[in-house]
Amino acid sequence: MRDKRPVDELSIEELERILAIRKREARRKRLQRYDNRGRRLPTPLAEEPPPAPAPAPLPQQHEAATTVPPPEPPVTYDLTDEVPRFEDDDGDDEIVLAPRRRQEPPAAEPVSGGEPRSRVRSAWDKLLLAIEVVGVVGIVAILVYGGYLIATENKKIDALDQESARIQQDAAALRATSTPRPDLTIDLANYVLPGGHYSPAEPGRGGEFNLDELPASIRPVAATQLTAPRAALPTPQPTSPTRIVIPAIDVDAAIYGGDDWYALQKGVGHYLNSANPGENGNMVLTAHNDVYGEIFRYLEDLEVGDEVRVQADSGKWYTYRVRETHIVEPSETWVLSHQNQPTVTLITCHPYRVDTHRYVVFADMVGESF
Repeated sequence: MRDKRPVDELSIEELERILAIRKREARRKRLQRYDNRGRRLPTPLAEEPPPAPAPAPLPQQHEAATTVPPPEPPVTYDLTDEVPRFEDDDGDDEIVLAPRRRQEPPAAEPVSGGEPRSRVRSAWDKLLLAIEVVGVVGIVAILVYGGYLIATENKKIDALDQESARIQQDAAALRATSTPRPDLTIDLANYVLPGGHYSPAEPGRGGEFNLDELPASIRPVAATQLTAPRAALPTPQPTSPTRIVIPAIDVDAAIYGGDDWYALQKGVGHYLNSANPGENGNMVLTAHNDVYGEIFRYLEDLEVGDEVRVQADSGKWYTYRVRETHIVEPSETWVLSHQNQPTVTLITCHPYRVDTHRYVVFADMVGESF
C-alpha cells in the first residue's frame, strides 16, 4: 500500500532508509546496463514531467485580503514499494563512462640484493680458480714431458757417440792390420750401385773402382776388400743366367756370377742376391760402358718396347721387354729392390767417360723358349 504521507511528515530514519534503497537500486541498474551495453551505458529517456497546473487566476484586488490560496497538495511517498519514488523524481540522466584502463600488475623489479649477486660472484670465482688450476697442471705436465724428451734424446746422442767411437776404433785397427779381417767384409751394394769407377780420363786412377762414391766411414774397409785375393767365380747353376742378347744395340755377351770389380772386368755381372731368369723378382745385370769392352756402351739408346733376351745355363731363353729408363745417383740403391714379377734391371755408368751417375733400364718378361 502506497504511503500517502508528505515528506515533511517522515522521520529522519525513514528518509535515510529511502535514500539507501534508491542508491542500491540505482547501482544495481547501472551495473546491469554496463554488462549488457558495453562501455557506454545510456539510461532510459527521462519521462516528461507532468505539465505544471495552470496558475490560478489572480484574485481581484479587493478579494486579496480575504481570499487565502489553497494549500499545495502534499508530497506523498509509498514506503511499501520496492523502489520509493518522490514526486519530483524525473528519471536518471545519461551516464557516460570513460574507457576503463586495465591496470597491469607492477613489473617485478630485478633482485638486486646482496645475496644473488654474491652467488654469481662466488660461481665466477670458482670457475676462475678451476681454470687456474688446470693451467698450472698443464704447464707442469708440459715441463715434465719436455724433460723426458730431452733426457731420451741425450741418451740417443750418447749411444750414437759410442757407436761412432767404436767404428773409428775398428777402422784404426783395420788400417794397422796387413791382412783383411773376414768379419769386416761388407756388401757394397748396400751403399752404392755396382759398376762405379773413375773416368778413364783421370790420370793415375782412370778406370779404377770409385771409392769416393762410398761413405767415408767404410772406404778403408772397401779398399781392403777390393784388393784382397779373389776366390774363383761361383759355378753356374741350371737356372743361373749365362748369356745376354740385346738386338737393338748389338749386345751379345757372357754373364758371370757376381758384380764386383773382377767380374765386371770379364763381362756382364749378375748380382748374386737378385733373381734368376724367369723367376718372380728383380734380376740385376751390370756392365761397363767405357772400359773393359764397353759392353753397355749404347744402353742409353734403348727405347720402351725393345727386347732383352737372357739365356739360363739350362739353355732356356727368356725374353723381356723394356718398360722404362732412369738416370739416378750412385747411392740410389732402390733400383735393386725386389719386384713381384719377373723383371731384369740393366745398370751402367753415365754419362760416357764422365761416370758420375748410373743409367738404369727396367724390362718385364714377356715369354720363354728353347
